[in-house]
Amino acid sequence: MFYDTKGRPPEKKIVTVVVYRKPTGKKYYMLTTEDGIDAILSPSKRKPLLPDNFEIIDMGMGESYIEKYKTLYKIK
Repeated sequence: MFYDTKGRPPEKKIVTVVVYRKPTGKKYYMLTTEDGIDAILSPSKRKPLLPDNFEIIDMGMGESYIEKYKTLYKIK
């Protein structure tokens, strides 16, 4: 395990889970990333994580949302 100069262990990033739907179709998709919610919602990014025409259905922070959203939205 590597430590920084202060002797603290490195912080574990919190997972952000996004459920979205493409403009054509009714199927739900899931995106998991270690970026924050602001990085997903920011319209001024040059290469956004989700295109503007995708509809964001639900968002959550933490690994517990992965299984919860899979069962709720029937994502494989």
